Amino acid sequence: MSAGRISTRGLIVALCAWAISRAALGTETLPLASTPIDVGLPPALGTPHPFEIASKVDYVLANGLTVTLVPFGTVPKATVLIDANTGHVADQDLVSLAPLLAELLKEGAASHSAQQMAATFADMGGSLNVTTDLNNLELSTSILSEHLPRALALMADVLRRPTLPSDSLPRLKNDLTRAIAVARSEAQNVASEAFSKMLWVAGPFSHGYPSEQEIAAVTIPDARQFIADKLGARRTHIYIAGQFDQRAVEKAIRRHFGSWTTGALPDVNVPSSTAHRQVTLIDRPGATQSTILMGLPALAVNDERYTELSVANSLLGGSLLSRLDQNLREAKGYTYGASSRLTPYHGLSTWTVTTDVNTPDTAAALHEIFNEISRLTSEPATAQELRLIQNYRAGHFVLSASSRSSLLSELQFIDQYQLPATYLSQYVSRTNAVTPDQALSAARQAWQPALMSLVIVGDLAKIKAPLLALQELQGIDLHSPGTE
Repeated sequence: MSAGRISTRGLIVALCAWAISRAALGTETLPLASTPIDVGLPPALGTPHPFEIASKVDYVLANGLTVTLVPFGTVPKATVLIDANTGHVADQDLVSLAPLLAELLKEGAASHSAQQMAATFADMGGSLNVTTDLNNLELSTSILSEHLPRALALMADVLRRPTLPSDSLPRLKNDLTRAIAVARSEAQNVASEAFSKMLWVAGPFSHGYPSEQEIAAVTIPDARQFIADKLGARRTHIYIAGQFDQRAVEKAIRRHFGSWTTGALPDVNVPSSTAHRQVTLIDRPGATQSTILMGLPALAVNDERYTELSVANSLLGGSLLSRLDQNLREAKGYTYGASSRLTPYHGLSTWTVTTDVNTPDTAAALHEIFNEISRLTSEPATAQELRLIQNYRAGHFVLSASSRSSLLSELQFIDQYQLPATYLSQYVSRTNAVTPDQALSAARQAWQPALMSLVIVGDLAKIKAPLLALQELQGIDLHSPGTE
């Protein structure tokens, strides 16, 4: 499943499910009256139904552009996601080009100024979002259904006929420089950047934030060349979900995108790992908390064992019921929360554990993290604990696909990693089929201490000596501490 975004309603539902599950385990009491109240156990869950998308339509234009239309919901709104399969990995030497281009695209297109475009989308009930990451440049909007053909025309102008005004570039560079400075003021971002540099061989995956000099080097001709080389119909996918007139939408797509240049095939970039047992300590004098980030490369999302590893990850730190959270937050009080996650790339994924802990508890918290990893890789979970995790994952999955935008994100995820068409419909059944022994085997194979990279950001005067005394860090490749 993709790294889903959960709504406020979804969070409330998840918290309720968490409370019910804890009650089922006998770890919750309800001190609401002097006489104990027997609330019993929650009713047993029925057999989960397959997740099906009704009437999804897929087609490809003659120039290679792919379209997916999904009638969804009853509200007269539609969400558009246009995925141009390119991003930071295509920057080459201009490592800040893609994020600057994403902002430049909003500065005007065809005969529309930035202000006119913003006003037009607002009149249609939405706004235009342009974002970029390692592999994708995305345009998205949610507008009233009656305006969908008009919105598609404007989005086609943004991709095909951007004005790229040169007088906007200095302001956008200043904005990016300032945003990076703010990001680097937060320990979590400092740790993430250092972790990427440790884990990956030199290239876009390991570069981190661009420097001021790298940002200053980008020019408007660079942006135009990127558009000519890295944008085109063949690497673009238009996703639409909501209520709409399918015939009118198809007509608008063919009219505004059908003559677009085919362009090059998408780049497929598989990161290369330098993973081995290593640690980087970064000093933040006076910090009241330490940020811990550790992990290693793991299975690709299209590996047949990925579901088993994903369930094991949920047991460890990927859910509200996870062992890390119960240990470090509930039992020890070291942190407000600890989590683990799997992040897919082409050809592999990364598995990471992250938490912010009280400075005096840094070494003890890290010791407990290693203990929980060791426990999960040495003995199977009980059937009851596994079932609670599986129920949580099934519920979270359904919630994550319960809105137009999140459903399109799931479909984009399937296409990006070339997953089978049954990925969504069989997600719950695959998750529920994982046994305790399978989760144990997946964890044992994936989470190898010899490949674990670790970054800790904190007050080294207080935490370094206790950390280096830990048995788990003996003989490790220690990187020279930096200062932030």
